[in-house]
Amino acid sequence: MPEQRIAELEAIAARLLDAIARDEPPGPTALTFLLRHYLATGREDLGEALGGALAGALARGAADPDVTARARWLTLYAEATTLSGDQRLLAAAGALVGSLRDEWPTLTAVAEAAASVDACLRAAGIAGLVDPQDVVPAAIEQLEGIVGGAYQPGGGMASAIHGGRHARGTAADQVRPASALLTAFEYSARLPYSMLAEELIQPARREPWADADLIVHCEAARVLCRLAALHGDDEYRGAAVIAPDADYRGDADRILAAQSARALAGVVDEAAAYGLALGEWLAVAGR
Repeated sequence: MPEQRIAELEAIAARLLDAIARDEPPGPTALTFLLRHYLATGREDLGEALGGALAGALARGAADPDVTARARWLTLYAEATTLSGDQRLLAAAGALVGSLRDEWPTLTAVAEAAASVDACLRAAGIAGLVDPQDVVPAAIEQLEGIVGGAYQPGGGMASAIHGGRHARGTAADQVRPASALLTAFEYSARLPYSMLAEELIQPARREPWADADLIVHCEAARVLCRLAALHGDDEYRGAAVIAPDADYRGDADRILAAQSARALAGVVDEAAAYGLALGEWLAVAGR
């Protein structure tokens, strides 16, 4: 199975190289996949394509009108700074952190607000990008506000902050806060964050979400992979209250198997989202 998954990663990379060769501008998810695959393989052809594509993408993040898309651009720029010392990347990432933070008081949609907070928290972990002592407490406070305004114990997250909690929100409304909560846990070691993330992702283990697109399914698989890594830590297992029947690596594997054919035949961004999840599954499977 790992060999098949590695072959799928190579097929996705080949598609992205073809798209770049045709001057099709790749989005942030595609470029993030290309960046991670280059770091994993060291292939020169990937590095050359990535360098040119990043240079052409520097202005696109700030101009994107979609909050979730700008959060993805921020993640790309922040991760790319670990590879390149280009000051333009640092400036672009720093500007996106500032603009996303400025919007936090006005955001009411749970999924996009959580994606914005998650991206800023991840960026705060990149040395020299932003001041983590400024960004991290503000982001965690914002995340707690999202949860406090939309979470119903036993009922998951609603779709809107302070918009009524009588109905569970969409799959994205569970998955993206779960991801942000796990990122907040990485900074704070506060067990309620990871335990709530575990609660929110439970529906993904039972049956496919009817309202989830391929990208959200892949995001759910990534959350499950992160939980699998936590459950593999003896110290964490000794401290947290965890689901006794949890096999999060297996759950992620089932989601990816169900999405494989669709992802590999779909548009480039869908294939890249699948590739990101696949790479994280392989990292957990190799433990």
